Amino acid sequence: MTIAGNNIYAKTLNIILPLVGATLMITYEYCDTSCSYMKGSFLGIDLKWVGIIYMTILLASAFATRGYFSKMVIHFRTVLISMAVGVEFYLIGFQVLKNIYCPFCLAFSACIFILLGINYTSMDRKLMLVSAAAALLGFALCFEGQVTARYDLS
Repeated sequence: MTIAGNNIYAKTLNIILPLVGATLMITYEYCDTSCSYMKGSFLGIDLKWVGIIYMTILLASAFATRGYFSKMVIHFRTVLISMAVGVEFYLIGFQVLKNIYCPFCLAFSACIFILLGINYTSMDRKLMLVSAAAALLGFALCFEGQVTARYDLS
């Protein structure tokens, strides 16, 4: 079995970071204090679940980089990572505009940007740019986010 990545560090991070990202979103789902005032969905699906599903697919694709479909899987991983970068730019911008920052979301973003960094050399640049731009545009059109007010009753 071959794992995506050019060296042992990249291969390890291609396994660990999707697990960390999914764990962050699972923890965020059950946390009732930090950032519970921020909500977001894409096509009606809660962003936490989109993140968990995304990281699960990305993890599975890390193991399928050899064989008959290897080239297709490599392009699929390029699209997955690039689209996530476009989405994360949008979501970070949303937090900046609202002046409210979610540590879970920012840590998830860090996982995405590290994945981009370690996989960059094996990614098709044109496919990467088109995917990131399409995701940014698509997310801008289909994202629903809100920040509910927090009141201090003390």
